[in-house]
Amino acid sequence: MSIVSNNIKYLRRLNGLTQEQFARKIGIKRSLLGAYEEARANPNLINLKNMAHAFGISVDQLLKNDLRKIRETPNLGLPYNQDSYSPQSPLLNDTAIQQPPQPLAAVIARFQPPRPTLRTVARPIALKPIHQPNPTLPSPHSQSVSSATMEPMRFNNHFESPPIATQTAAKDSPTNHQTIQWVRQSQTEQYLNNHQNTSFLASLPVFQLPNLPSGHYRAFEAGLDFTFPGALLVGTFIRNWYDIKDNVLYVFILRKHGIVCRRALNLVKTKGILVLNSDVASALPIEISIKEVLEVWEINAFISQTLPVPTPSAPKLKSLLEDLREELNRTDFGQNLLM
Repeated sequence: MSIVSNNIKYLRRLNGLTQEQFARKIGIKRSLLGAYEEARANPNLINLKNMAHAFGISVDQLLKNDLRKIRETPNLGLPYNQDSYSPQSPLLNDTAIQQPPQPLAAVIARFQPPRPTLRTVARPIALKPIHQPNPTLPSPHSQSVSSATMEPMRFNNHFESPPIATQTAAKDSPTNHQTIQWVRQSQTEQYLNNHQNTSFLASLPVFQLPNLPSGHYRAFEAGLDFTFPGALLVGTFIRNWYDIKDNVLYVFILRKHGIVCRRALNLVKTKGILVLNSDVASALPIEISIKEVLEVWEINAFISQTLPVPTPSAPKLKSLLEDLREELNRTDFGQNLLM
C-alpha cells in the first residue's frame, strides 16, 4: 500500500463517508476510488486536487505525509462540506467568483516590498537630500482608502472558473452585479483557443439587460442551427455535465464543431455521450463524446432583430375555411367540387 492510498482511505473513514458517497461527491466511479485505496491505480492531478480540497489539506500533504501517524492533524476530521464543494470534473466551477472582495489596503500591503533595515557603521555618513517631497501630496503611508468608494476586487483562477466580470462593469453599475460578456461569431476560433485565457476573456465587451437577474452571463451569436440566426444567446455557465437537462436549449462549446445551439439528450451516465438536436429541421443531430465538450451555457434570454412569424389560431383557421366554402358555393365549379 502507498502513502496516498492509505491517506485516502483514512481520511474518508475519518469523515464518515462510504466509498460510494465520496466517489459521487468528487465525480468519479466507486470502483476507481476503490482502486486508489487499494493502490491498484494512481490518481491523476485533477482527482488529487478534488480529494485534497474535500479534506481541507494540500496535495503535497496527501502525497507525502502519512496522516495516520499524526495525532493532531489540523483541519482533519471536519464534516464534509457538501454545499460549498463542487468537483472540477467534469466542468469548471466558479467558486472563486463567490469569494468576498478583499480590502484594497490589504491587497497592496501583500505586494509591497519589505522596508529595509538600517545598518550601523563605524564612521558617520553625511546624507544629502536628493529630492524634497511635494507637501501638497499626501504620504503613501498616511493615505486612507474609503471602503465605500473602493472597487470590489476578485482574483479568479481560470482553472476553477471562467473569468466573467470586469472592473469597468463593476464601476458602471455599483449596485447591479449583472455582467454579460459578448462573444462575436467572428471570434469563434479565437474563443476555442482562449476560453480559459483570463487576458482574452477580460477584453470581451460587457453589457447589461433589464429584467435579467443579477449574475454572470455570456452572450454568443447564434448560427444557422438556431431559429433566429445572428441572435444573441445569453446564458449561464453549467458546472457539471450531469446538470444538463433533456430537451432544454444550451450553447455548447465543442472542440471540433465550434459554438452550437442545441437541445440535449443527456446520456452521460450510461454511454458518456450527448445527443444534440436542433430546432431547425435542416440541422442534423450531433452525437458527441463528453471529452469533446469544452463549455456548456444554459440559455436564459436571447436578443434578435427578427420577429417571430405569427401563427393563426384555430378559430381563425375555421373562419377562413368557412369563408372559402361559401365562396366555392357561389360558383358552378365549386358546387361540382363539393358534390
